[in-house]
Amino acid sequence: MAIAVALGATVPACAQSAGASPQTVVLVDSGDKVVARPLNDTIMLITVSPEVVAPAFIRPIYDADERTASGLATWASGGSVLFTSADCSTGAHIHTLTNAGLRATSQVETAGGTMLYVGAIGTPVTAVIHSILYRTGCSVVTVRQNGLVPVDAAVNLTTTYPPPLSFQ
Repeated sequence: MAIAVALGATVPACAQSAGASPQTVVLVDSGDKVVARPLNDTIMLITVSPEVVAPAFIRPIYDADERTASGLATWASGGSVLFTSADCSTGAHIHTLTNAGLRATSQVETAGGTMLYVGAIGTPVTAVIHSILYRTGCSVVTVRQNGLVPVDAAVNLTTTYPPPLSFQ
C-alpha cells in the first residue's frame, strides 16, 4: 500500500509505504545495550538466541509515593514455573500464552534477579508436576496439569539486561 502526498504545484508527489518508519524504537538497558524491540508498551521481543525470539514484560519504576519515574522501566515478574522434579531443578514447564504467534514465557523474580523462562513452540501438553517455582521459592506439590509447554531456554533478565530500561 502506498500513500501519495501532494505538497504544492511545484513539488512532485512522493510515495511511502504505510508501514515504513524512518526510525526503529528499541528498548535499552542501563548500559545503553539494545535489549529488545517493543511489540506494545509492555511486551518486548527479546532475541534469546539466533533461533529464539520471545516476549518479555516490563513495568514502570515507582518512587516512594507510588509515582512512576519518567522514561524508566524495569522487568515485570509474578509468574511461576512448574517442574517435574521435586526440587525445581529439572523438567521445567510453563503455561501457554493467549497471544497468537508468540512463544509462551514466564518471568519469576528470584534472589538472583528476574528470570525469563521461554517455552517451546508447539501444542500444549499435560505433565505431572512435583514442584512450582514462585517468587517466594520452590513449593513441593503433586498435580497433573494441562496447557503446558516445556521450557526451551532461560535467561536472567536482571543480570543480562540490567535496569533501568528505557525506549530510544
